[in-house]
Amino acid sequence: MNSYSKRFAQLSIIFCLIVSPYTTIQASQTKLATPLFQNIFFPLSVDQALLCTTDKNGFLSVAELSETITFYEKNNPAKLRKHAIKVLTDHNHPDHIEDLQDYREECQQASSVEASVELCVLEQYWDSQEAALTALALFYDTKTIIKHGENYKARRFTIDHLRVFEKAIRKIPAFMRKNISKAKPLKELDNEIKDMDSNLQTLIQQAFPEDFATSIWSDDTHPLTFVPGLGFKSQVVAQVYNGQNLIIFTVKAFDKGKDGRLYRDIDLRYLVDFRIPIIVHEIAHTIDNFHFWNGNDELYFFYRYRKMSNDNETLKLINNAKLALWPSKWFEAFEYLWEVNEGRYDGQTQEKLAELVAQYILIPERLKQSTPEAYAWLRDDVFRKVEYQGYDSCPQAIVKPLNWWEHAIAKVLGL
Repeated sequence: MNSYSKRFAQLSIIFCLIVSPYTTIQASQTKLATPLFQNIFFPLSVDQALLCTTDKNGFLSVAELSETITFYEKNNPAKLRKHAIKVLTDHNHPDHIEDLQDYREECQQASSVEASVELCVLEQYWDSQEAALTALALFYDTKTIIKHGENYKARRFTIDHLRVFEKAIRKIPAFMRKNISKAKPLKELDNEIKDMDSNLQTLIQQAFPEDFATSIWSDDTHPLTFVPGLGFKSQVVAQVYNGQNLIIFTVKAFDKGKDGRLYRDIDLRYLVDFRIPIIVHEIAHTIDNFHFWNGNDELYFFYRYRKMSNDNETLKLINNAKLALWPSKWFEAFEYLWEVNEGRYDGQTQEKLAELVAQYILIPERLKQSTPEAYAWLRDDVFRKVEYQGYDSCPQAIVKPLNWWEHAIAKVLGL
């Protein structure tokens, strides 16, 4: 068992069973006095309040983060924090491992109290007390993992990113957060494929996810995970792979949506943080991935599995839907692409579905007018009657046209 497996095995003593291809590690039968992942400190936000914020507001204070952590740790085993932080700092890259060892040595010199040492390690990892508290609180309450990527040299997340992730997560209903943490079971894979052609068996076994032993929890879940990385030619803002709930962000491209940024191609300055729509769009892909997942079919993800974006009943509805125009106008900057017409995306079905979900959450008033049939489907069948207020309800302006001086500066800077 590698170090990563050991860490999850330790975590299973508190959380759940951890499954490997070879053994099932039995967890302690003692239930937590305070169950984790209750979604009470980061509740669903259906109004426009979080959308109207900049990067400077709309997130929990350090005191509120500390309250969240205390709530989950107070009546639970003392080892909870240690195991949680191991999950939040788990890496295979030798440079990450070396850094974590150095952090631990420094923290142990500063304190002999284990809980203080663990939090110190997380603070060193993030180079910020607030970032450490945010990552830990989000994990305890929402079952979300936010950490550095395995590409050691890639630009990393900072407290600024954790804050906007926090706001975006709060736009997703708790039942959806639970659905998108589901995972492939594959506990009886050999038995499931025993009667198949030998060549097909070999192909399926070769496709067995390498990280299964360490990333899938024994209750067949995998926490929604955000990591930084590098997209195609460092230009892809973010990406989600089929059948997964790992979202990889290219930080430099992602931050172009931050408030205060100039966007010369559409002649705008953003006055609110338009990175939220990017995050919600990517989470929408995970919603698509797991919407129909029944949690039982061993081979579900080995075939062209059923998603909203390929289901016969919804495919036509998605393709016929007319997306609304974003107040950020970012698609207007890409009119040269065949998928974009009159400021609207109309390309791949899975991308259009992600846009529909994001617009339902963030500009519902516009979407309802643009495509009432698709809006009603999302409301009734996907969001279980949850409805939102969007950017159009903000009391202040959310974008501002560039003046001649700003346009000239943006041109020189290539913005």
